Amino acid sequence: MRLAVATAALDVAALFVAFSVAYELRLLDPKRLVAYVSFPAYAGYLAVATPAWVLTFAACGLYATRQSYGRVSEVGRVLVAVGLGVMALIVLDFFSFELPLFPGRAVPAYAFVLGVSLVLAGRQVLRWVLRALHRRERALHNIVVVGTGPLAERVAGSLVGSGRGQSVVAAVSPTDAGGVFLGDRPVYATIEQALASHRVRIDEIVQTDTTLSREESTRLMALANDLGMGYRFVPDLYGVFAASATMAAVDGVPLMEVRLTSLDGWATVGKRIVDVAGSLVGLFLLAPLFLTVALLVKVTDPAGPVLYRQQRLGRGGRAIGVFKFRSMLWEYSTGPDRPYKTAEEAFVAMGRQDLIEEFALTQKVAEDPRVSRLGSFLRRTSLDELPQLLNSLLGHLSLVGPRPITPMELERYGEHRKSFLALKPGITGLWQVSGRSDVGYDQRVKLDVFYAENWSTLLDVTILARTFTTVAARRGAY
Repeated sequence: MRLAVATAALDVAALFVAFSVAYELRLLDPKRLVAYVSFPAYAGYLAVATPAWVLTFAACGLYATRQSYGRVSEVGRVLVAVGLGVMALIVLDFFSFELPLFPGRAVPAYAFVLGVSLVLAGRQVLRWVLRALHRRERALHNIVVVGTGPLAERVAGSLVGSGRGQSVVAAVSPTDAGGVFLGDRPVYATIEQALASHRVRIDEIVQTDTTLSREESTRLMALANDLGMGYRFVPDLYGVFAASATMAAVDGVPLMEVRLTSLDGWATVGKRIVDVAGSLVGLFLLAPLFLTVALLVKVTDPAGPVLYRQQRLGRGGRAIGVFKFRSMLWEYSTGPDRPYKTAEEAFVAMGRQDLIEEFALTQKVAEDPRVSRLGSFLRRTSLDELPQLLNSLLGHLSLVGPRPITPMELERYGEHRKSFLALKPGITGLWQVSGRSDVGYDQRVKLDVFYAENWSTLLDVTILARTFTTVAARRGAY
């Protein structure tokens, strides 16, 4: 990520210089304009456009944390990214500014040529700097290899000798623990021992032992994902079973790079920016509605609090508290500080044992007697979930994601639990726009896992758009 940030800073500087020089080259344009914006105003517009430049480059894959494309592909991506930025400024100039932004018709062409040249030059300089640091054993990409046989040595030797700053710091093998690998790298019995025994940051796990069980391979992949590390493996008869996988040959050996979710790198940053911006806008616009609902909850059932926190699982299985407007009668609300610890106990106390089986199947009841009349309305209209915008702002939830579930529900996800926990839960998601409580639990699991393994920006936008129609229609809300 630090490399991506440094690259983005260089790109922005290169583009700013390119557009500034293009502005001064207006004297070469025979069709230069008499009236146009001053250079300070011009520079201000360029500074405002900086976030859009970064997002455009990121969308073109130029800040991918695991780049697999070559130099020719990079040139093509830079051409597209710079071209999109220039065209966007031309369109804005045409519709938005009183005075022309560009002092001549040829200035955008100058900016495009200079922008592409300077961006590529800056990236090449960064590569030279990195190579110099690598020779001094700094800024290295540290790897732990799982396996110690001839195949492991072949792959590890190629990685070290690739000239890309990759360093193998240890190996893992229960049978060869205590020995050395590649001449001087220590060998540990477990991956946990290897990670705990090195002060340097481990960036990636490379599994070369094809005899590992699928369960152990899945565990290694999940561990790498939880710790923010990369994971590659030499495929065996199991093939590829991860959501996002790319293959590259290392010294003739196929090496698969896999992740539990396609949400990675700068896409994570972009999603977080959208979450913060969307939450702030929502909280500002809905503030009067928040106050109205809070007053109604307190007036209709003054004994209890307005908000309550549901204990749910967040990303990586961490416990989070999800805010909601209270919709249940305080007398029958459950929790560690309440007379009834579970919903089943409350149903027994109310003489409604017949609801226990329904609750066990879906964790919900269509006609829940614990819910107040106001609470029933809040649930049907989804107004009870508005405080979750606070969770999104605080980083506990995302605007779009899998459902927030309880620890007991996690068992229903079986072998897919790691994929499910790879993302933050969401205020809305595929389940919410696919029928909500009308959808069976097994189908809910499939929808959550599908979202985690097939995430895309377009999917998030589609879900957000469908959320409004689903809420308005009140489908499956109770």
